[in-house]
Amino acid sequence: MKHRYFGLLLFAFVALTSEAQAITVGIDPATQTIGPGSSTKVALTIAGLGSGTSPSLSTYDLNIAYDPSVITLTGVTFGDPVLSDQLDLFSLGSITSSSDSPPGTLNVFELSLDSPSGIDARQANAFTLATLSFNALAGGTSPLTLTINALGDANGDPLVTDIASGSITVNAVPLPPALGLFVLGLAGLLGRAVVRNA
Repeated sequence: MKHRYFGLLLFAFVALTSEAQAITVGIDPATQTIGPGSSTKVALTIAGLGSGTSPSLSTYDLNIAYDPSVITLTGVTFGDPVLSDQLDLFSLGSITSSSDSPPGTLNVFELSLDSPSGIDARQANAFTLATLSFNALAGGTSPLTLTINALGDANGDPLVTDIASGSITVNAVPLPPALGLFVLGLAGLLGRAVVRNA
């Protein structure tokens, strides 16, 4: 009987520990609204890694699908704007690539050249992988649907993660207030002319 309770307690501990260490790859901000002709940026982020220990990240290959009739990609910048590139901690460089062909499916890839022990020891537990820049084209909502082709720890072994996709909404072009007043005034003049002729 004691072994059964011990087994249940061990299972509960492992379940709670694994939930506390859940790794998430996502879009930040998850949702935003911009005006026509505006530009915006979203961060591709990872969180829930070890802090000064494994698990850490040494490689990723991700796709971000978006609606090219609503927004257009204008640039990809690798690394965290505050923490620098967390896959290039020792200035050895990293292998990076991004491709938006055909438009609407962005692929981003990075492979660290740092040693596994160095990545485990120095990598932050949460950071920005890349920053994506977009321009608004037309009114509507574009999903930013994230899919993972590969995500590897310091040794290249697969990491299990949760995914948090996002979206960008572009407001339709509103009528300028002066145009609305003009139409209202024109309707009033036409109404007055009809009353006079009656």
